[in-house]
Amino acid sequence: MCWIAIILLICLTLFLVWASADVGGNIYLKSLCRGDRADKLVTLTFDDGPDEVMTPKVLDVLQKHDIKATFFVIGSKVEKFPHIAKRIVAEGHTIANHTYSHKATFPMSSYGAVLEEIQRCTQAIEKATGKLPGLFRPPFGVTNPILGKAVRSLGLQSIGWSIRSLDTIESKSREEVCRRVAGSLHPGAVVLLHDRCDGADRLLEMIIAEIKRQGYNFAPIEEMLKIDVYEV
Repeated sequence: MCWIAIILLICLTLFLVWASADVGGNIYLKSLCRGDRADKLVTLTFDDGPDEVMTPKVLDVLQKHDIKATFFVIGSKVEKFPHIAKRIVAEGHTIANHTYSHKATFPMSSYGAVLEEIQRCTQAIEKATGKLPGLFRPPFGVTNPILGKAVRSLGLQSIGWSIRSLDTIESKSREEVCRRVAGSLHPGAVVLLHDRCDGADRLLEMIIAEIKRQGYNFAPIEEMLKIDVYEV
């Protein structure tokens, strides 16, 4: 009986870890992670901006190819670079909530602290762009009961991903990251990238070329997931 209890405890622990770490698990918070499996469409998403140097370069690439993406921004950076946030919206991209400070301790925060982080980001976005974001992406993709309750209370839609590029791993070359994305492509893919990483513009050029080579087209997130992206 003792061993059975230990095994059950281990299984429960592993389940709770998976439920928190997998944004697509939908245990604590329902997150949309991919579009229609019948359509050869891909949507590009960027986290952790706006970055003073790299985000404008990423926007230049997107403009060159006439592709609309989604930027999950950090509120404190929006306050620092409001002109970049304005450009994101002005060029037809979606701007969305990724908390105010993206602290490493965010997943362990109290309900009140989680609410404040999300609300302050929304306020920063609205002040800079006039838009009230309806989409939210959990930092690190980590969810828990407290975050789930907070996001639902604010009426936001959580967005995950179906392809994680791992572009934040500095030891990986941009070519390696591109190969990872290319090898994972599927209809309805939501690709996770970061516009704060060095070489983000060069990586984006490579990924766009590979997606096109494989016969996929690009779609904005509202079309891909059939959702409203802003509150009215």
